[in-house]
Amino acid sequence: MELSAKPRQKPDYRLEKLDDELLLYHPGRTAIMYCNTTASLIWQLCDGLRTGQEIANLLSTAYEQPTAEMAAAVAATLEQFCRHGAIELDSQSARQKSG
Repeated sequence: MELSAKPRQKPDYRLEKLDDELLLYHPGRTAIMYCNTTASLIWQLCDGLRTGQEIANLLSTAYEQPTAEMAAAVAATLEQFCRHGAIELDSQSARQKSG
């Protein structure tokens, strides 16, 4: 997953707390993702304004973890969100990279 892209939540996806679990789901679909605290923070930071790397930097500081480790975790989480159709990547950042 390219961390230079700016991930944005797709409309209608919801993050809900159920007992001690965080669930990310779309009401019209049957797929549900179970999210840990870090994944839920990543989801909340997917606003289309921050790059994946900026999200990793923020979480690295918050959790006092090496940036490279957090970048790998963010990339893996964003990849899962993409596979489930929960986020889209800002196409402008992709055009800037290729242009």
